Amino acid sequence: MRARVLVPIALALAVALGLVLGVKLPAGDTAAGSAPSPSSTSGTPGSSGSPGSGATPTASPGASAGDGAGVQPPGSTAPDVVAITRLAAGEKPPQFVVVSFDGACKNELWKHYLSLAADTDSRFTFFLSGLCLLPDRKRFLYKPPRKPVGTSAIGFGDAALIDERVQNLATAYSSGHEIGTHFLGHFCDAKGVGSWNQADWTSELAQARTFLDQWAEINGSTDASLTLPFDSSVWKGARTPCLAGKRAQMYPAFAKNGFTYDASNPGGLIWPKKIPGFDMWSFPLQRIKVVGYNKSNLSMDYNLLYVQNGGLITAPPATCAKIEKSTYQSL
Repeated sequence: MRARVLVPIALALAVALGLVLGVKLPAGDTAAGSAPSPSSTSGTPGSSGSPGSGATPTASPGASAGDGAGVQPPGSTAPDVVAITRLAAGEKPPQFVVVSFDGACKNELWKHYLSLAADTDSRFTFFLSGLCLLPDRKRFLYKPPRKPVGTSAIGFGDAALIDERVQNLATAYSSGHEIGTHFLGHFCDAKGVGSWNQADWTSELAQARTFLDQWAEINGSTDASLTLPFDSSVWKGARTPCLAGKRAQMYPAFAKNGFTYDASNPGGLIWPKKIPGFDMWSFPLQRIKVVGYNKSNLSMDYNLLYVQNGGLITAPPATCAKIEKSTYQSL
């Protein structure tokens, strides 16, 4: 995985009230990613998105991604910044701080965390919710598994925001950050990703590739200066919505898509492990003690905040200070 991050523990403080191993984007921005629930294996469903009204488009995305306008297929990958060497016998391993974000949509958060990465000389992984790039007027292009056409639990893209999102993605990739996928509709209900079979995962991934690779054609963008320096071929891993999904069904689809890792499993302070039967690694979310609250939860910002403040993002200054200290000490 390209976005190995080797940074001082001080980074933990920098992201203490930010987005550690996951992101819940504010509802004010369309196509926001939903945060997992406080449980370690599944999450609460995202807020229901209304498909609204609009004309049905004349074409639907194909089964595979093409060389759509607005994408410059990479001639080389974004630069690695850390040399990985084998440890000598008995040598103490370095501390690895792996920071990733689900959703990767809201401009304010992009600016904040790209700035943070520059300040700390870090590289992050951004798992893109693909509907951030699909405008609401084109929502019927999306054919979600086991759901009505043109529906989504997280809404669709605001056309006025998509160009800026493309710019953020281009900046991130060119700066050495990794882009993975958080898929599309973020369905976490009884008929959501937890019920999908291999064909469903394959369809979701094919559509996600199309919406990224052909974003300019789909959006009607004619701005020649607005392009992505990568396409979906750079995806080497994913995190599933709410960490859900039948592994026996999704892993074959992931493998056929060339993925080398999955970041959807909970763990307990364990090293990444090879997934049995597949040439893929599992990079788990770590379950850690939440200092000062006599509880533990996954090392995800929302999960920590659920323990510390019931998941609410507002609190008196004294409580905020306690949460910040707790998060730093927990990490």
